[in-house]
Amino acid sequence: MLNLKNVVAALFLAISSSAWAFMPATGIWGVDSEDNGLPGRGFQIEVENEVMVFIYFGYRADGSSVFYYAAGPIVNNIFTASLLDLRDGTSFGAAYKPASLLNPAGTVTVSFTSGKHGFITLPGESQRAISKRPFGYADGPDGLLGQWMITTLVEDSAFSGVRTFNKKLAASSTGNGVVSTTASDVGCEFQVSGEFAEMVLCVDIPLTIDTDMFAFKFSGDHGTGIYFWVTAMSGDTPSSFSSNYEAHALRLATKTGAKTGLNDGTKTSLSTHALRVPAKISVNHSAKDLEKYNSSGMEKSLSSEDSIRIAALAAWASEVRAIIQTGQ
Repeated sequence: MLNLKNVVAALFLAISSSAWAFMPATGIWGVDSEDNGLPGRGFQIEVENEVMVFIYFGYRADGSSVFYYAAGPIVNNIFTASLLDLRDGTSFGAAYKPASLLNPAGTVTVSFTSGKHGFITLPGESQRAISKRPFGYADGPDGLLGQWMITTLVEDSAFSGVRTFNKKLAASSTGNGVVSTTASDVGCEFQVSGEFAEMVLCVDIPLTIDTDMFAFKFSGDHGTGIYFWVTAMSGDTPSSFSSNYEAHALRLATKTGAKTGLNDGTKTSLSTHALRVPAKISVNHSAKDLEKYNSSGMEKSLSSEDSIRIAALAAWASEVRAIIQTGQ
């Protein structure tokens, strides 16, 4: 059943995700105000099972380099732990020597507002905005190239498909460049302005009733977002969408074909078998079929703000269809 309001709500909860608990993206992070392309300080974040390891690399007052280590749980999107200072460990070329623990340098507190953004309070400093630093995949068409498996979750059922993005096309009025496949049957684009800034929108081609669409937030080889489809058209432009479902994207290979998953290099590796990804996974029904039995999808009236966002989404989809059709 139609539920445009749910689509809009899910899209913007994906942007402002402080409403629920989540885990931050692992990788290299830094202070936003210090992101100037010059050498400086930063920190590495690793997370497993709601436990976070935090490594700070920076400088002492005398200019010498230093690193601190902290570990502990993330509770309600907040991490707080002592910054441990160590010395006298193993040096290059020397025999193993356990490090000695010194007095903690203070306490670090990180409050995450999304998987890639938050605020940090370090000893002797005021709270500062921080973000994950991309270094291999830029926010744009180059960062979307490669082979992806996109999975939609509908209750206890999963539906997956594999797409290889290998073509870069022109940009829409709100994005920075569309990527597509050899068959030109889908278009995805990172949004730099408008109602969906900092999200990646995807639309299947041709654009008509039942066309699938996705909205994702990406970090490296992973993306999380929602899936929905066009339920009505007004001429060449979508006019309404279905209810939304949880969706995930996993990059299986880079643009050169290098596999991104674990592989221990042996012929008997389980990961070698895992690389044989099926083109489709389902359980006798499609997500659209299950939608017919979804009693929670009650149609609601749209606010003027909702209508603006829906119009922006429809306009983007129409632009991308035109870009792909012209092959620019």
